[in-house]
Amino acid sequence: MKVYIAGKVTGEPKHSCALKFATAQKELEKRGHEVVNPIEVVGNFNANWFHAMRLCIREMLTCDAIYMLPDWHECKAAKIEHSLAIDLSLAFVSYSELNQRLMNHM
Repeated sequence: MKVYIAGKVTGEPKHSCALKFATAQKELEKRGHEVVNPIEVVGNFNANWFHAMRLCIREMLTCDAIYMLPDWHECKAAKIEHSLAIDLSLAFVSYSELNQRLMNHM
């Protein structure tokens, strides 16, 4: 299954944010998923928010499912992605052990 990762980026320290998304990507790939990491999609923490969202949503539309990082509810972009995922009937991937591991990186 192709899975898009959604979570808080804006206002996060670059290194810890990249690590958070990379950790989720690695864990999801271990479970056999193809993963779309928005940090890699945008490739620039200084990118214009609207441009970044357009890139991310375009990639999200190619996915079968979405994985919501534990901090997604703190982020305007992730809330938009969550709502869009519901409207598009994407599956939601949830792993409690993965969430716990990610909380330790935040």
